[in-house]
Amino acid sequence: MSVIGAVATVAALCGCSDPVEYRGADSGIDGVLWRQVADFEDPLAFHAPSSHDPEEYLAGLGGSRWDGTAETIPDLRSGGVALYDMSWTDSTARFSVFITSGPRPDVPTEDGRTYDGPSQVYTCYGITSELDPAQKSATRTIFTECPDALVDQLPEDAAFASGEVFDG
Repeated sequence: MSVIGAVATVAALCGCSDPVEYRGADSGIDGVLWRQVADFEDPLAFHAPSSHDPEEYLAGLGGSRWDGTAETIPDLRSGGVALYDMSWTDSTARFSVFITSGPRPDVPTEDGRTYDGPSQVYTCYGITSELDPAQKSATRTIFTECPDALVDQLPEDAAFASGEVFDG
């Protein structure tokens, strides 16, 4: 056995292999998990602010609120959205979003194979919404990792998926 083969075998047996991550539009993410995240994300309409008042806009967003403390960590084991790091000025609202798919149902993949990937996926990103009627816009900042306190409540095999995986 080669040294590389031995290292790979030891890594696989001890669970030392790199965790699964999905990045980019062609990430290969499972379609079932992708749709589960989209089902939580789509109704929130972050990119279509309906109010000019930042506090009103933030109050109207769905999802659990997390202030960064252990006492307010929302239970997202079944899937869902947590909004955190919320702030605003007279015409701008800023916040971060954490979304987890929840458990993947025991169904075959879209091409009929037995599924053998992560049991859940999660993503996070920041949103800045300019609410001034003359320059209304929303921009997203992709994060490369999510808060440990939120991720730690998910199964050990849950996989990170960067925000752009869910574009489209």
